[in-house]
Amino acid sequence: MKNAEKWTIRTRREQPDLGERFYPQKERIWAGFMFEDVISNKYWNQYLNVIYPEFQQYLLNETSEPIAVAQALPLAWDGTMSGLPIGWNDCFMRTAADYEAGRQPNTLAALEIAIQPEYHGQGISYRMIEALRNKAREKDFQAVIVAVRPSWKMRYPLTPMERYVRWRQEDGAPFDPWLRAHWRSGGEILKIAHPSMVIEGSIAQWEEWTGLKFPESGDYVVPDALVPIQIDLEMNGGRYIEPNVWVHHPLTTERLAPPQFT
Repeated sequence: MKNAEKWTIRTRREQPDLGERFYPQKERIWAGFMFEDVISNKYWNQYLNVIYPEFQQYLLNETSEPIAVAQALPLAWDGTMSGLPIGWNDCFMRTAADYEAGRQPNTLAALEIAIQPEYHGQGISYRMIEALRNKAREKDFQAVIVAVRPSWKMRYPLTPMERYVRWRQEDGAPFDPWLRAHWRSGGEILKIAHPSMVIEGSIAQWEEWTGLKFPESGDYVVPDALVPIQIDLEMNGGRYIEPNVWVHHPLTTERLAPPQFT
């Protein structure tokens, strides 16, 4: 990695403008419909940018431009499989409920790691995972948990996540690159997070978000979706229910096993 030794981690608390500066990259990274989740849109600005900016970590290159981000929220977790949030959306609601009730967080829930496409393949994902772990250690938290969005699942949208997560390379590592990065960083794959995210919109909105036409009701494979979306012409609506995969990064020797892919 050329000049990587000059790359630094800064939080949004340290540099409040980092979010706006990196946002154009996120528009390149994520499909348009991924910005339309009602739950995250309700809580994102208040909790990530206003209340907890110290947990929003950006990697700056040698010219101080943000090239990657790891975003997370603190929450209270009892350390059990059954006590995990339902999925990605539930992390926002759990953080908000804990904050309103004055409960002390003990876990960092990672929401997103995004890397500028030109910097892929340079080990940045591992660096950002470690940044999350370091931040959790700094706060004396017990763990980092992640509702992982497997990066290659969109290539296999008709394969159930329960089967996909079992796929392995010859060396036993997870088939999926993003799950593999977490696994090699010490994370343990626990169970399917479903429903993790739900995105709903009118037929016109889904046609705008995907660039497709939907001539009849039914399930449709759309670009960048992990599973098909459900279209109902009579109700003038489309619904996308995304499954993710819970990964636990323990900061102690205690681990949760065996995994539950149900």
